[in-house]
Amino acid sequence: MIIDHVGHIDGPLYMLGDAAIPVYLWDGDRPILFDAGFAFLGELYASAIESVLRDRTPKTCALTHSHFDHCGAAGYFKKRFPGLEIAAAAHTRATLERPNAISLIRELTRASVQTARTNGLRLDGSIEFEPFSVDRVLQSGDVVYPSDDTEILVLETPGHTRDCLSFYIPSRRVLISSEATGIMDTSGYIVSDCLVDYDLYLDSLRRLSALDIDILCLGHRYALTGKDAREYLSRSLAHCLEFRNLVADTLERVNHNFAQTVRLIKEWEYDPKPEPKQPEPAYVINLEARVRAVARHLGKQLA
Repeated sequence: MIIDHVGHIDGPLYMLGDAAIPVYLWDGDRPILFDAGFAFLGELYASAIESVLRDRTPKTCALTHSHFDHCGAAGYFKKRFPGLEIAAAAHTRATLERPNAISLIRELTRASVQTARTNGLRLDGSIEFEPFSVDRVLQSGDVVYPSDDTEILVLETPGHTRDCLSFYIPSRRVLISSEATGIMDTSGYIVSDCLVDYDLYLDSLRRLSALDIDILCLGHRYALTGKDAREYLSRSLAHCLEFRNLVADTLERVNHNFAQTVRLIKEWEYDPKPEPKQPEPAYVINLEARVRAVARHLGKQLA
C-alpha cells in the first residue's frame, strides 16, 4: 500500500502534520519523533503529536539530517515539549553551531512560506526558525529505545547529505529513511537525491535495500507498506543507476557542458511532471548538485 495522507500507519507508528513534509511519531513509554519539518508548520505538528499522546510528551526528536525542511521546527518543539532531547549526527550538531548555517536556514524558511501556502499547507507564518542544540549525537551502531522491548537501530546513510541518518526497527520491519532512499514524485518516478556524493548515496541505498522491511517511511509525501515498500527500494536503486547513465550520456552529447546538461535533464525529469512538485528554483539547485556529484563519480570535468 502507498500511503499519501497523515494519520496512523501501523501499530505505534504515525505520519503527522502534512504528508508533503511529515513528522513521524513512534509511540511508546518514551515516544520518539523523527524529523521536525518546516518551522512554520510547528503548531500543526505539535497539535497532531498532542492529539496522539494526549497528556504525555515525546522524549526524543531524532533528525535524519540538517536541511531546513527536516529540522525546522525542532527549536519550537523544545519549547512546546519541555525536556525534549534532540538527537542527530555529529555533522548535524557542527552544522547547527555555524552562524552562516543558521542564517541560511532562516532565509530558506522565509522563502518557502508562499510556496507552502500555494500548495495548500496549513501554516503559521509568524513561527520562524529558532536555533537549537543537539543534545545527543547518534552514529551507526547506536540503539534508541522507545520502550524496553523495542530497539531502533541507527544507520549512517550519507550521500544525500554528509549527516544523513536512517532508523530501522527490526522487530516491526520498519525503515525510516528520509531522502537516503530518494524522493518519489506523483508519477512514481524516484529522484536520486545524491546531493553531496553519488558513490556514498549508492552505497547507502544498497545497504538499506538489503534490509528486511515491511514499512518504509520517506522524507516527503509517502509511506509504503508490504510489497510496495520492498519494490520501492528495488526501483530506487534502479533509478539511481539510470540517473548515472542519463548524466553520463547527456554530458557526452553536449561536450560536458554543465548548463546544457542541467537544462536537458530538467526538460525530461521535471518539466512534464504534474503538480504538486518541488518548486522550480529548489529543483534546479538540487539538480545542479546531483549532476556535479555524478560527474565527480565519472571523473568528468565540467565545462
